[in-house]
Amino acid sequence: MRKIALVVAITLLQACATVGMLPDNVSEVDFDSVEGKTGWSKYEHVETFHGYNKNQIYEATKVGLGGAGFSLRIADKSKGMVIGEHGVTLHDWNVIAGVYFKESGDDTKIKVIVEGSKDIGFSGDVTSDGWTGKILRGIRQYLNNTYQTTLKVDKSDIK
Repeated sequence: MRKIALVVAITLLQACATVGMLPDNVSEVDFDSVEGKTGWSKYEHVETFHGYNKNQIYEATKVGLGGAGFSLRIADKSKGMVIGEHGVTLHDWNVIAGVYFKESGDDTKIKVIVEGSKDIGFSGDVTSDGWTGKILRGIRQYLNNTYQTTLKVDKSDIK
């Protein structure tokens, strides 16, 4: 009986998503790779943000993760990464998300990588739950609300 319990415990622990599943540094991330569902419970999405610097993006990534329900695990601006963990959901034991960013000229590219637990769950692999989109939406909202400029219009130009 103990052996069966040990095997079950080890299997469940191996199925959990961990920070070690994600790249340690932005230099390990391929921003040109395939997007969408790229593994059993792995999802990737890349987006380019125009007119924002690395400091603004770094703050926005932390807010975006928090807004999607992730708690901060690692944040390192010099490595271009922020990693968060989402606890148990109806479909997953846990979910890990990494947000990686790099400047490219006047733009900043962001890649969100989400890894879910490797279990079947009650309704199959539904890890996606739109996590990448929820995180990116939070980043966009923060940037728009915090750094959006007001256009000044000369009324004589409008006819």
